Formats: sequence, structure tokens, C-alpha cells
Amino acid sequence: MLQLTDEQLNNLNKEALVIIASSLQSQLVFMQEQLNTANAQLADTNRQIELLTEQIRIMNQRQFGKKSEASSEIEGQMSLFDSFNEVEATANPSAPEPEITEIIISSYKRSKTKGKRDVDLDGLPARIIEHKLSEEELAEKFPNGYKELPEEIYKRLQIIPETFIVDEHHVHVYASKDNDGTIVKAPRSVDLFRNSIATPSLVASLINGKYVNALPIERQKRAFKDNGINLETNTMCNWIINATERYLSLVYDRMHELIYDSKVIHADETPVKVMQIDKTKIKNGKKTYMWVYRNNPHCSEHPIVLYDWKPSRKADHPREFLKDFSGTVVTDGYQVYHKLGKKRHDLQIAGCWIHARRPFAEFIKSVGTETAKGSIAEEAYAMITEIMHIDNSYDDLTNRDRKKQRQLVLKEKVDAYFEWAKSKYSQVTHKSVTGRALAYSLNQEEYLRAFLNDGKIPMDNNYAEQAIRPFTIARKNFVLIESSNGANASAMIFSLAETAKANGLNTYQYFELLLSEIPKHMEDNNLNFLNDLMPWSKSVQQKCPSKYKKS
Repeated sequence: MLQLTDEQLNNLNKEALVIIASSLQSQLVFMQEQLNTANAQLADTNRQIELLTEQIRIMNQRQFGKKSEASSEIEGQMSLFDSFNEVEATANPSAPEPEITEIIISSYKRSKTKGKRDVDLDGLPARIIEHKLSEEELAEKFPNGYKELPEEIYKRLQIIPETFIVDEHHVHVYASKDNDGTIVKAPRSVDLFRNSIATPSLVASLINGKYVNALPIERQKRAFKDNGINLETNTMCNWIINATERYLSLVYDRMHELIYDSKVIHADETPVKVMQIDKTKIKNGKKTYMWVYRNNPHCSEHPIVLYDWKPSRKADHPREFLKDFSGTVVTDGYQVYHKLGKKRHDLQIAGCWIHARRPFAEFIKSVGTETAKGSIAEEAYAMITEIMHIDNSYDDLTNRDRKKQRQLVLKEKVDAYFEWAKSKYSQVTHKSVTGRALAYSLNQEEYLRAFLNDGKIPMDNNYAEQAIRPFTIARKNFVLIESSNGANASAMIFSLAETAKANGLNTYQYFELLLSEIPKHMEDNNLNFLNDLMPWSKSVQQKCPSKYKKS
């Protein structure tokens, strides 16, 4: 645009001035449009930055923060930075040394006795070490004779590493003196595996180390070697898989039948990689899934935990596992269960309020309690926590009374929560953490409401999450699984181990008992003997009691 002088502007006629003013106005409108577009783009960019920042906070919280949903500091709990310096942070030079009875876990509190302590130490083997003066020393110190007073007793805890004993079986053979060709051998005990050095105690130790204490077989091999025992990893893995397929699978199948007696089953799943060997090389791990099912202790006489390894996350797997079950399945909202419930009139699906509350809790922890005050996430967290807290107060009621109280008290609060969630959902960015959390609650409303109409149904899926946690801890060991057989064996062993723990058993002793008794009955016409090997049977409870029992 040309630059006009004041004299030129004064000499312009009206029509020229109108043209110039119109041109300037058009340019102004165009610039305003450009500015509005830029502002919109900037606002959109800011929203994207906020979403990304929010996601980074949540990821940091999940990776480095506390796993508990509680937003406040827990008294006595170390922070992340304390954990890096755990020895120095937890050391207390002035703390008294513990007594031997304080560090040996007992199923009950032993009352102190006067005078000499019980050397048995609640069933723990004890050695008595005498400290005496010789007769010559006593004669020198007590020339007129002496009498012995009550002994001074103190105790120290010793540990004996793995002790290996070779059982050398001598089978006596008898023949007739008449040399008529009659030869008789003395009966021999049933072997775990024919022509194998493996024994129930050895295989039970391998199983307990790997699947209960998360100790990889390779590491157990090195520990054995330090004690003069050289066992190959593949040999020990073969023992575990063979023992599971031949013997332990029978117990697993019986538990699978018995879990259907429950009216409520909790279900969950977690991914696991299975390594496969193809002739000369190891293929990359394939992503498969371990499913877990647990009956509800309030609806069942005995707790049962079952793992089911499958190569995918398809609906076929829970459909097959639950085909003979009628009742309620409590899950985390996975659509596979919802589809299954819609196809069967005898199967109800219930949702988990812990999963509905969790994203709100994660948001609060990621931004801090002070910043989260007054936010939608904090309000949602408070409302759900109140509902769950009230329902927890009904734990001692009968199923009928619990349902009645839920209808009288909680139904109104649940209705209020979903009405509030619907109104707030329109006020938040749908892709934000809070938006997605509200969407989860609204999408799961039908299943989250299920607990209101049945006193047996819990509000959460904690039992399944607790059952699957030991597997997730030991999952890093599964590089040793080379086939689906290994994965199936792992699923069965985890099932027996977790069910044994839930029934208060010593897992090593239980596995040793199973591997000792089941081979004796392999020629039986039926499997009724398994009833006496269930973790809750009186004989098993007496033979394999855990020293540590939860109150």
C-alpha cells in the first residue's frame, strides 16, 4: 500500500477516502480472523500440553510412586529416596537385640515361662550345647565339694544350608533252598519317576523355591553346586513339568470342579511372555496371558485359587473355564466378561469400584493433595470412598441383611454419584485422566450397581488382584518356560501353592506330601483318594501346618 502525505490525503475526494477506509477495514477483519485462528491453535496446543503433562505425572506416579491409593503419607513408610539407602535409613544402633522367640514366627503368642525356656521353640529343632567345668577344675575351686544350681540358659539362632542325603535302597532278594527256581524280591517303595534320582522332597524343594519364593531354577542350580550337587537346569525343569502333568494336575482338576460350588468367583488376567526354542535358536517371547479365578471366601467353605494359562486374551478362554459355573463373576470391566454375561442367563457380571476409584486416586497423587483440593477427581474419590467405607461396615451381617442395608442406605448414594458423574462429564476434557475416569464409571454403571441387589457380591475385585500378585512378582523367572507345557505347569503349580497358602499350609510340606502320596494311587480305579489330599482336609492340615497363620 502506498504511503500518502498529509497534503495528498487532504486533496482526496470522498470516493477515494471510502475505498481506502474499506480496504483498511477488510485488512483489519482478516487480521482479526488470523488472530482468532492463532488463539484457537494456541489453546489447543495448551490443552495438548496439559494432557501430556498429566499423562507424564501419572506415568511417574505409577513407576516411582507409592502403589497404595491413599493420597496422604503413611506413617512409618519410607519414601522412594529412603529406599535407595535402606540399610542406613533403617539402622538403629540403640535398638535392643531381638530374642529368639521374637524372630521365629509362631501361629500363636507363646506365654513366657518362669525359669528355663522351652528348648523346643514351638516345634523348631533345637540342639543343646553344654558348657561345663571339668572335674579337676571343680575340685580346685570347691575343695569342700559343690552343688549345681539351675543352669543359665541363652539361645542363638543357627542356620544349616541345604543338606543332601543319598537314599541307597537295598532290595533283598530271596531264593528257595531247593533251587526250584523260585525267587522273591522284597517290595520296594513307589518311585516318583522310574529310574530317576528325583525324590518328592527334592522336586518339592525346586517347586517351592521357584513358585513360592520366586527363586529361578538357574539360581537354585548354583546354590546346589555350592553344596557339591551338580544338577542341570533342564533336568530340574523336566522334573517339575513331569511331576505336574502326571500328579499335580489331578489335584488341580479336582479343585476346578470344586470352585463351581461357590456362588461368586473373582476373575483377572495378566500378560506373560513365553520363550520358545526353535532347533538352534531362541525365538522372541510371545505375549500370552495368565488368567486367575478365585472363589469368594464369604460364599465358600474353603478358599480356592486357580490359574489358567492361555495363548491369548480371547473370550473363548473364560467361556471354557466358566462353562459349568452358575453365579456371579466379579471383574475389572474387561468387555469379554460382559459379552459372556449377556449370552448366558445363569451368569451375572459385577464390576469393581476399586478400579472406578483408582484413576481419580492416581490423579490426586500425581498433582499433590493440595493442588487437587476442590477438583472433580477429589470429589469423585471422596464419594466412592464413602460408599465403600459404609459397605465395609456391613461385613459382619448376613447376606440378606447386607442387601437390605445396601438398599436402604447405599442405593441413594450410588444414584447420586452417577447423576453427579453425568453432569461433570460434560465439563471436562474427555481425553483427560479425569474425563476418562468419569467415562469408565458411566460405561460400567450396570456392573457397578450389581452389588446393590445381592448381599453376596462384594464391591471390589481385590481377591483376584491379591491372588495374581504372586504371579506378577515371579513373572520375570518365566524366561525358563520353553513351551506351552511349561506355562500350563506353572499355572497349575501356582494354583496349588496359592490355594495351600490361603488354607494355612506350609507349601513345601504340601507339595512333598502330594508327590509322595499320589504316585501310590496311580493304579486306583477312581480318584476318590484326592479328597484326602485337598488343602483343607483334616489329615493335610495336621501334616502340613504353616508356622505363620494370618489372624
